Amino acid sequence: MSIESAEEQLRRSRESAAERSAEIREAKENEIDPEAKAAATMERADYLVKEVKSGKQQIQNIVVHMQQVLQTIAALRKQLQIQTDDETSSVEQDEKQVQKLKEKITEHKDEIVKMKDELIRAQVEQIKQGEGSTLSDQQLQEQAEGLVNQIMSEVES
Repeated sequence: MSIESAEEQLRRSRESAAERSAEIREAKENEIDPEAKAAATMERADYLVKEVKSGKQQIQNIVVHMQQVLQTIAALRKQLQIQTDDETSSVEQDEKQVQKLKEKITEHKDEIVKMKDELIRAQVEQIKQGEGSTLSDQQLQEQAEGLVNQIMSEVES
């Protein structure tokens, strides 16, 4: 019986080792590469900045269009001698669209502000890769903060 119990113990230890090995491999696979995370963060920030710029441009275009429509309507009313203060549905739809775009821009700006610390870490990683370790941690941090603040000010303007 002692040989059988020794064989059973050996088998259990092998199974246990195999399970631990599988768990370690799984943990490594699930680990997020810091470089990939930094790149993803920067990509998200770039996307949000582009969305904010695009939204602002759309708002400008819609406002110009609304002004043109209102001028045309006013001219037509004057020609036809119509006296009403009703706005057309096109202008109302444009106003709603402008409001939606403003809300979307605000959401994107908020998300970028919330991502600031993560963006700084991502910039530090990118600078380290680009320039090697010639800069001190303080210099890396300052340079990264400068770049992120530049992105923030770009979004605010």
